[in-house]
Amino acid sequence: MAIDNFIPEVWAAGVTQSFIANQVVIPTLDNAFTGDVVAGNKVHIINATTPTIVDYAGAGRTISAADLADTEVLLDIDQEKAFSVNVDDVDRVQASSEFGPWVDSAGRALAEDAEEYLLNTVMLVGASNSNPTDIVVNSAETALTAVRTMRTDMGKAKVPSAGRYLVVSPDFADFLIQGLDDVSVAGQDSELRNGVIGRLYGFTVLESPLIDYSGNTNGAFAYHESMVAFVNQVQSLESLRNPTKFADIVRGLNVYGGKVLKSDAVYRYFTG
Repeated sequence: MAIDNFIPEVWAAGVTQSFIANQVVIPTLDNAFTGDVVAGNKVHIINATTPTIVDYAGAGRTISAADLADTEVLLDIDQEKAFSVNVDDVDRVQASSEFGPWVDSAGRALAEDAEEYLLNTVMLVGASNSNPTDIVVNSAETALTAVRTMRTDMGKAKVPSAGRYLVVSPDFADFLIQGLDDVSVAGQDSELRNGVIGRLYGFTVLESPLIDYSGNTNGAFAYHESMVAFVNQVQSLESLRNPTKFADIVRGLNVYGGKVLKSDAVYRYFTG
């Protein structure tokens, strides 16, 4: 990293930090499998199947035990993302403070990268399509209909009502807010005045600017918190002297992976 034309001015580190999207979806997911994460590892996740319910009230009151079955889902920890920047000794002095804000910014950029991968690769590929006829979401009415459609699909799939989330793009969120025109839908009038979505049709609604389906940024995902797994670990965050110049090298490595565990508990709604 270099700060050009710094003499004789003094720079304040971090004053012009970029606004970087923090993690929105990842904190709501199943992170129970995070442990000793190493790139190239696989996490074997066992999903137990539901046993058959039989009538016990018949003659003899006997029952045969069935073997428990299970299905296995493999979660590949195959994503490795890193940053490395030079912190020049002279720049450090001219900045009149440490360069922690830049390191923090890099950490948030790693988090954003993982969230983008989760939304646009893991969840997009693993989700069921709630809009097979390509209905265009271009109004409050079509956006609210889309949410109800995903809710109905989850209900038919017997997804538990508790723990349901809906993450929407900013354009989709705008249509939803336009549709919250009465307290019976919005929940309370303070939400209407402040443009807050909050809870809607049994979903906790989140907003993410990272949703992008092949250039289509007007979409939404509905999911149950336990049916999308994410494993993440910052493997290294270190500083070392640059051997060729008067500077420190600050670098970090993030290793992660994600998987939709049940496609009928995750739904997407896009046009196209």
